Amino acid sequence: MWGLVAGIVSYPAFAWYGKRYLDGQGLERGFTRTVLVLLMATILSSTLAYGVSWMASTAQSRNSQAQLQKNGIAMLADELKCARDPASALCQSTAEQANALEQKLLSGLTGNHQNQ
Repeated sequence: MWGLVAGIVSYPAFAWYGKRYLDGQGLERGFTRTVLVLLMATILSSTLAYGVSWMASTAQSRNSQAQLQKNGIAMLADELKCARDPASALCQSTAEQANALEQKLLSGLTGNHQNQ
């Protein structure tokens, strides 16, 4: 949350400083300069926001975020394997689980409409 606030508050300051810096460098005003200022401000404010978020988070939440990222990468790797060989046992099991979950979700939706 603090990272978001820091990024939003710092963006105009970085954009203002970027304009002044490019004025000092003698870069003519125009579309390219505007895009460069916006890009610089975006990168700097995003970096600041990430740093503030990292500093404000606990070690436990950083560990859980890292674990979620590892799980996401593993899921993508499994999907890539299924794209290469859709007939494998892993892919069939995943497809069955997905169908079961879909049926469960859809039956929950139809059940809610019947109660209303």
